[in-house]
Amino acid sequence: MPATVRPVGYALNAFPYDTLAELWACLEGEVVRLKALASPDASLPVELRFSAALVNELRADCHEVGRLKWFLETNSLDLVTVNGFVMPRFHGEPVKERVYLPAWHESDARERFTNECLDLLALLAPGASVSVPFGALKPVTMDVVAPAILRCAEHAKMTGSVLALEPEPGLCVETTAEAIEFFERHVPDRLRQNIGVNFDLAHQLVEFEDLAESIAALQRHGVLLAKIHVSNAAEMTELKPFYADSIYLHQTCGADAQGRRAYFSLDWPATPPPAGLVQFRVHYHLPVCPTEFSTTLPAVEHFLTGILPSVPIAVPAIIETYTWPQQLRDRSRLVENIARELAWVRSKISLSAPGAGL
Repeated sequence: MPATVRPVGYALNAFPYDTLAELWACLEGEVVRLKALASPDASLPVELRFSAALVNELRADCHEVGRLKWFLETNSLDLVTVNGFVMPRFHGEPVKERVYLPAWHESDARERFTNECLDLLALLAPGASVSVPFGALKPVTMDVVAPAILRCAEHAKMTGSVLALEPEPGLCVETTAEAIEFFERHVPDRLRQNIGVNFDLAHQLVEFEDLAESIAALQRHGVLLAKIHVSNAAEMTELKPFYADSIYLHQTCGADAQGRRAYFSLDWPATPPPAGLVQFRVHYHLPVCPTEFSTTLPAVEHFLTGILPSVPIAVPAIIETYTWPQQLRDRSRLVENIARELAWVRSKISLSAPGAGL
């Protein structure tokens, strides 16, 4: 693959697995098939999801860690990052607010788990990143969560890895401005190469941010971009429920006629939103390719063609559509749909490559 073409990977939390046995079934079956279908002639960057159960099993058996490393390498699956965001089971049962638990400030469980993820990553893919929640749900403040996060950043420095903090609607750090404030107030220069931001497009679009301004601001303030989650949110002019039985939260933001965020609900609103809102965006990762849904895809496409070229090519670009099993109501055609997303994103990125269109 030419050096000027940015590799595009996929977050494997689209595949339901929680235990080591479930992970192996997924890797040896669907993921190998995805690699053959979507990337037969080049390595496929991947993001593993570490659950608490999986981390405990790997820590108890160093042979399995070596086996996993060997499998990824021999099948040209390039482990560029790990999702350490969700400790409990992520599919098949209600997740909702449990996605943030244990919280950083309530016990040492989140800190301990994050450090265990960093230790395992140092064995599997030295120098890669582990993404974690950027704080806890408001009204918890960034001052409360900062000490535990910084201790993990120290551990990341010790292991030679990167802690990737992920802003999300409703957390105490949810906007790019809040992320910059955290780094300016709490992160010393000596840790700046080992702690950064996982910039998730859907999360920041739900906040009605201008993605070009957000990326430029992070770069201007020297905040490390650990990875880009290429993701797509729902968008509508009138709030109409979809996948109302979802096991995930539907963080919902509304904007006024000036395009400013003027409303937020952590899940589907229990009462009608106030008058004067002209657009809504919902945090539910929909396919990163054309579908029958109204989504933020035009903004995602603009990011891929016009903004991503300003991001160093070493920063992983990882598609994250973990809702596929729920949308499909089973795992049928999961691999084919993921391959379709990969093809669409790659086609848009290729338009921004030097010499494209000449």
